[in-house]
Amino acid sequence: MNQELLDYLLKDINAYQTKLEKAIYLYIKLCKLFTYDEVFYIMNYQGDITSYYENFDNIKSVTLTNNKVVCYTFNFIYANLLDIIGVKYKIQDYSKDKSCKGHANLMFFIDGFQVIADSVTSILMGDLSNAKLNYPLNGLICKNKKEEFAEILNRIYISTLPSLPNINLSLETRLHIIITKVLERKLSIIDAYSYFLSLRNYLFTYDEKMSNFKVSLVKDNTNLKPIMIISLNEYDFDNESDETTYYLFDNHSLTEISIEDIRSNFINNTFEYFENDLPRIPNLNLKMLKK
Repeated sequence: MNQELLDYLLKDINAYQTKLEKAIYLYIKLCKLFTYDEVFYIMNYQGDITSYYENFDNIKSVTLTNNKVVCYTFNFIYANLLDIIGVKYKIQDYSKDKSCKGHANLMFFIDGFQVIADSVTSILMGDLSNAKLNYPLNGLICKNKKEEFAEILNRIYISTLPSLPNINLSLETRLHIIITKVLERKLSIIDAYSYFLSLRNYLFTYDEKMSNFKVSLVKDNTNLKPIMIISLNEYDFDNESDETTYYLFDNHSLTEISIEDIRSNFINNTFEYFENDLPRIPNLNLKMLKK
């Protein structure tokens, strides 16, 4: 590898404690730096450009400024970094599978975590783009211990985001900033939810998302669509539950809703959780409701 590139990638690595944190950090840093080679893309994996990337001797020509890569390049460089921090991995090469057109990724193993790392799950919507736009990552997939991994990934990802000048704004003001931007895009509810979460990660700290600002995706059985229940508490969900304000966002408008109405909608099955791993609404105990 180019030494200047290697020095840049390993800079600040010691700010992270565990090997898993370092592996995640390096993946994000690579995604923010590298960009997919558009010539390789438009040539449909054929011609001289393919031969160039199949020759790993050309890896050393990748620099901070000559930063175009394909899956092979990313894989090789990331594997080299994993070697440096002492992480075991297995290369997964699909070159014999015509439907994958020579795609490659890797799986690494740390402290019981089995993680697939694939920056090019999609060329146009993979992590080489997501990381630069601060969108949710889709290329780090943990095969086990999923909830624990998701929490660690989220924390590390947030630590790489630029600081915000408006972080001192009230929770409600920041919420309305997000709603305004989401409504401007006129997105479908699923895309709106993804965009909402991306903006949330940019405007709220990790601690605020744990104690003060929660977004729960719920199924509206009457209208057969997902909706968002947004919970805000300037103090703390657990210790000051009476201070929580709830909002319903249905992709068209933001409306305040009481916890009593939320509770009633769950009791009569108008509202329903449909994903076990999605965040739950604070101070709403469904087990108590069923008694």
